[in-house]
Amino acid sequence: MTKKSGTVTQSRKLEHVNIVLNKQTQYKEKTTMLEYVQVIESGEKVSYKDVNLETELIGKRINAPVFVSGMTGGHSDVFDINKNIALAISKLGIPMGVGSQRAMIEDKSVTYTYDVKKFANDIILIGNIGITSLHNYSNGEIQNMLDAIDADMLAVHTNPAQESVQPEGSTDFRGLYERVIELAKGIKQPVVLKEVGNGISKEVAEKFDGKVYAIDVQGAGGTTWVGVETYRSKGEEGLAFWEWGIPTALSILETKSSFKGKVFASGGIRSPEDCINSLALGADICGMAKPVLVSVCKEGSEGLYLMLSNFIDEIKKKMAKLGFRNVNELKNARVLIKEPLSKIIKQRGIIVPSRFVLE
Repeated sequence: MTKKSGTVTQSRKLEHVNIVLNKQTQYKEKTTMLEYVQVIESGEKVSYKDVNLETELIGKRINAPVFVSGMTGGHSDVFDINKNIALAISKLGIPMGVGSQRAMIEDKSVTYTYDVKKFANDIILIGNIGITSLHNYSNGEIQNMLDAIDADMLAVHTNPAQESVQPEGSTDFRGLYERVIELAKGIKQPVVLKEVGNGISKEVAEKFDGKVYAIDVQGAGGTTWVGVETYRSKGEEGLAFWEWGIPTALSILETKSSFKGKVFASGGIRSPEDCINSLALGADICGMAKPVLVSVCKEGSEGLYLMLSNFIDEIKKKMAKLGFRNVNELKNARVLIKEPLSKIIKQRGIIVPSRFVLE
């Protein structure tokens, strides 16, 4: 890669952060549809002190079913964001991801902006690469990229909508699902297929059943990266697709119906209720990005720690009120799914567990 291509990638990283912080980049009308999910109380009387949120990821214990989605890296100005996130989540015992590591492949001098384990060596760290970058890099280069920051997992983000609007985007996705499966066999770290705010369908999820460790649905309803790239392009190319995507709640159900691996719920997760509803739908863990970015940029590591600590504490309180002692009990709760979500489930022919009641 040329120095110029590395500089363009690094500049884009900083632009992304500034746009998300300072522009309206949320879906305007479409929601996550998690508001149409109601967890039915178990009927058990549970004390707050009896609620245990511990769960498992890649064979390791984590203290809560919450993680920080990968957002950034690759520019000196965003180094403190990743560092402060790592310091905060290390105290909480939850995982974090970094943004696309393409920038550090192009220019190794920015590796330090992703290398947060030097500050928090006990965390589960999720590396990141864009699916279209797999056209250009071998398994060995990806392995070296992950090893350079001691990553425990790899998220491969698939983002056709974003790439179609991005000024320098790549729209050649031919053969890339097969390439992800090949990569998953060829590197040490478990692979997560990840969307970036447009959701995963059951048809896509089925292609990866038994092939990757997890799918991060990252559905519609939160930040739209079509919107972010529309601001960058200074045009109107992305306006027609601003609302395009599968809402997070629907994407969880679509994915669970055809994929037996771990399912990560992200995309518009803004409240403890969102996380509880996602887990009850069958997700294994919930990821947040924008609320974390806003908090860490305004209040640093300590402020982020308090925000996430309160978020996790509220999950425990609400689970106690619902009568669930642990994540497994919640994942087996009875759930009422209201219209219009219930209607779409029927239209799509999605098979849901018998514990679900469709309005």
